[in-house]
Amino acid sequence: MRVIPNNIFFENVEQLLSEGNSVELRCFGGSMQPYLQGDGREVIIASPFSPDELIPGAIVLFRYNGKHICHRIIRRTGEQLLIQGDGVIGNREEVSTSDVIGIIRTIIRRNKKPVSTQTQAAQWYWRCWFRLSPVRRYLLYAYRLWIRIFGFFCIFASYIGQCKYQIL
Repeated sequence: MRVIPNNIFFENVEQLLSEGNSVELRCFGGSMQPYLQGDGREVIIASPFSPDELIPGAIVLFRYNGKHICHRIIRRTGEQLLIQGDGVIGNREEVSTSDVIGIIRTIIRRNKKPVSTQTQAAQWYWRCWFRLSPVRRYLLYAYRLWIRIFGFFCIFASYIGQCKYQIL
């Protein structure tokens, strides 16, 4: 397998998006949990966008301090965006709209089912999650603990053929 450095990879991603193409990317990292698992088994589809689509609740791919990150817009003030991952407690990124290179309209879940991030249900999820900010730290802790325990149980049980559940 050939390894491509991130800076070269994302230069190509930016080029494709600027030409009007959508790009499929594997999702790694826990900063968008629980909405995205970040274990590499989900695929996000970054698409070109118009500036009026950069509204609170939209998930975007953007440049920040030399990295490319996929997080959710929390607030927009003119050309400035406040962005935060669903699984991040305190840190927020402040970027301009020119730092955004793509918008995530579709996620392909582990079960290969495509899910739109633009539906009313997705927006409802985000509004609820955003309003739970004061207790989000505890919810994330419980969620991550549950995944660790349940995930371990399924890995162990799958060795003896007893696991009836699949973590999706």
